[in-house]
Amino acid sequence: MSQGIRRRELLTGGAAAAGSLASPSTAAAGLGTQRARHRRLYDVAIVGAGLAGLNAATAVRAAGRSVLVLEARHRVGGRNFDHRLGPGKVAELGGEWAGPGQDKVLGLARELGVETFQTYSTGRSVYYSGGRVQTYSGDIPPASPASLVEVEAAILEFNRMAASVPAGAPWRAPQAVAWDQQTCATWITQNLHTAEARNLAELAIRGVYGEEAKQISLLDLLQAISGVGGDFNTLIGSAQSIRFVGGPQQLSQKLAHRLGRAVRLGVTIRAIELGPPVTVHSERESFSARRVIVTIPKTLAGRITFSPQLPPGLDQLLQRQPNGSVVKVNAIYKKPFWRAQGLNGAATSDTGPIRITYDNSPPDGRPGVLVGFMEGDDSRRFYGVSPARRRRAALASFARYFGEQALHPVGYVDMAWAQEEFTRGAYGSFNPPGVLTALHDPITEPVGPLHYASSDASPQWPGYMDGAIRSGRRAAAQALASL
Repeated sequence: MSQGIRRRELLTGGAAAAGSLASPSTAAAGLGTQRARHRRLYDVAIVGAGLAGLNAATAVRAAGRSVLVLEARHRVGGRNFDHRLGPGKVAELGGEWAGPGQDKVLGLARELGVETFQTYSTGRSVYYSGGRVQTYSGDIPPASPASLVEVEAAILEFNRMAASVPAGAPWRAPQAVAWDQQTCATWITQNLHTAEARNLAELAIRGVYGEEAKQISLLDLLQAISGVGGDFNTLIGSAQSIRFVGGPQQLSQKLAHRLGRAVRLGVTIRAIELGPPVTVHSERESFSARRVIVTIPKTLAGRITFSPQLPPGLDQLLQRQPNGSVVKVNAIYKKPFWRAQGLNGAATSDTGPIRITYDNSPPDGRPGVLVGFMEGDDSRRFYGVSPARRRRAALASFARYFGEQALHPVGYVDMAWAQEEFTRGAYGSFNPPGVLTALHDPITEPVGPLHYASSDASPQWPGYMDGAIRSGRRAAAQALASL
């Protein structure tokens, strides 16, 4: 979900999931005509109460139209999920970071009275490579000079290639087919020659997507670079420099409070009839609207039963949109003991399961919190294991970087996002090789009364909370224009 080499927010927040989506239940599909006759007709129904869905609903309400938000979970926020540590203090288990240029999420925070603070970075970072712990200042780890030269050259080349890739239509790039036919790992293997440089490059990709570089299209990465302004360093650095006092989930909570009874929790959507009017079916109820905006992860959207069926191109696309795999870990200590050692809590490592860490303490440093990420194959090794075993492995990683004290937290929380029924992975979706140029990406275009929004469907700041807000507002504008 980037940062130092800095890592991307987990999950960059964004669309809320709204269902383990299968065929409609007999009860929902067979509602009697008498009941349907008295059902309220909303202007817009929205599936999912994350930042995309709630910002779409806010825009619809502001236009004077009626809106209903349906969320499968018994909470709002989607991939923003905060664990309370005390009054006004949280450990973020989902998306948490923002950065310069993310005007939509920072503007929303100001509007809602949510303060921000800088990610803690005072002191030296840890670099663990080849079984050796080293510390360093600044942004450049103490890798071998040859490796650092290769990594810097790779970043410059990524930026050069991304300059020709339109953020909203990467298939139009002059070399789109060639770039889409190879994975990020293939490009790294062909262009970087030292093992250390390859490890650092693949670690950076893993930090952006929560997935292995061998699974991700190079064109997808170039599109993401274009979407954050054209610099790979933004993906792995400044985009994660700002945190929210009290956590970012409160952005969704405050929006939902404003919307009041327009937000319904615990409603899992199984089927959508595109009408007219649109009929949205849960297991127990059905709802009618003139337009519908779906804001759940793409892999879940493909599990909704649509009637009539989606256009084959869109249906094929949804079959090819996997999510990354991340376990986000927070270890809680009485105080941030690493600061007394002159360390800032950031670590980059060639050894799993946690290869990336940060200081995740509240603004006043009480309690101390270390956050770490099991990503890609490292996280998959912990599918199905006991929480206790996962905890031991996480703390062993922290101790490798910060010493024996890390083995003795006063609290511990983690989130295995691939096991979340209404998310199915993190940080977000990605395109395997060949998908972007074969299917283009029709998901931002309406299908009759159906619109889609999520952080992964935004050309600007894709995968971030800022992208979710942009996408939700875009979908709302489309729906309102068609009413």
